[in-house]
Amino acid sequence: MAELLEPFPYQHVGAAYLAGKTQALLADEMGLGKSCQAILAADMIGATDILVFCPANVRINWSREFERFSPMDHQCKVLLTGKDVVPAVGVVICSYDLAVNPKILVQLKRRRWCVMVLDEVQLLKSRSAQRTKAIYGHNIKSPGLAACTDRIWRLTGTPAPNDASELYTHLKSAGIVTDQYWDFVYRYCTGFDSDYGFRITGHKNTDELKQLLSRFMLRRKKDDVMQELPPITYQEVTVERSQVDLDTLFFEQMRGKTKTEFFNELKAADTVLRAALETIRGGNEKTPAVDKLKVLESMAKSLVTLRRYIGMAKLPAVCDILAEELAADSTLKIVVFAVHRDVIEGARLKLAKYGAVTLYGGTDPKKKALNVDKFMNDAKCRVFIGNVQAAGVGITLTSSCEVAFLEADWVPASNAQAAMRCHRIGQAKPVRVRYFSCEGSVDEQIQKTLLRKSRELTKLF
Repeated sequence: MAELLEPFPYQHVGAAYLAGKTQALLADEMGLGKSCQAILAADMIGATDILVFCPANVRINWSREFERFSPMDHQCKVLLTGKDVVPAVGVVICSYDLAVNPKILVQLKRRRWCVMVLDEVQLLKSRSAQRTKAIYGHNIKSPGLAACTDRIWRLTGTPAPNDASELYTHLKSAGIVTDQYWDFVYRYCTGFDSDYGFRITGHKNTDELKQLLSRFMLRRKKDDVMQELPPITYQEVTVERSQVDLDTLFFEQMRGKTKTEFFNELKAADTVLRAALETIRGGNEKTPAVDKLKVLESMAKSLVTLRRYIGMAKLPAVCDILAEELAADSTLKIVVFAVHRDVIEGARLKLAKYGAVTLYGGTDPKKKALNVDKFMNDAKCRVFIGNVQAAGVGITLTSSCEVAFLEADWVPASNAQAAMRCHRIGQAKPVRVRYFSCEGSVDEQIQKTLLRKSRELTKLF
């Protein structure tokens, strides 16, 4: 059983709100822990048959969230492919992409769900999308999964990313509006007819629309709960691994070896490290982190290839999550830390549209200063990606309150110092630090250990 995390007071309030509703929309601002609140709410009503829909890149993390926030022994099944079997009992976590798979859909409809949680529900904003029809239903004669559940709890920080018309599917499925789509649009949106149809340019009757939303929506911003949030918080996020281009990125390490031999070496290194960490004083969760950290530090140099491979394996999923957050909030800035140069450059390429700048060993001092200044002062420069050692000291990055460790240094003090680039004088908001780990590898245990030590160091200093 993982160590349970203590929710904040506002999260208990949000959970109680959900627990009291059969149809609800929790629209808290990003970073306020909506998944935690949904899990707490499910426990409040004693729900065991829970169906969670979410983007594919966070479905593994949802299963970890149940371990972190629920004392109940939930049996979580994560559906990864269309060949997976839906269990007869327990929690099922499914991506929106799999919702349209006929074999999966048939299995899900055979069960009666106590709660259906729709994470990032803005993905169901289009009434013509197949996933929207699969979940909300086509019409009365062709109901979706919504007809198989007692409660629907929707989660999103961006209920209507573009305009009010995107609220229609949620309000309609919740029974709050009965209008047809275009009647809803003409009542609450302004615009004009073009060659491509009606173009929405603004809104009208907004007080009336807010009244409708108030019947099932709760929304808080960070400013609303600022006093409840500590100056800095730490979170774990587990992502699925992606394929790595060995021929390009590991050309030297692959020389004279087959891919099978290379992977066998990585597996052996993973096994050795995992065994070393587990055998320390019995390997239980109460083992002082400092002991495990000594082992990590002593093995760091001999496991460079494994560490670099894991960094590249989780790079796509982490960047997808960050890109979605950046797209949802045009004012958001994020600081990303990593260890290896090709991981940093890979992240820069994937986040280039958000003006990403980098800083690692060997960066020209003038360019270093320019990149820091650009991130601090240019609204179009929304991502800073730095090496933990090179960018972890001597600079200020307080234009961001979001820190993501794509890779963490195996020396915890280095990570703590890096996070302090955002958590220092000049920072007006609470800082959230996320450690991303790669599912199914020893990286999960390592990141958890490093996160705990970073939290301890923050309290100490």
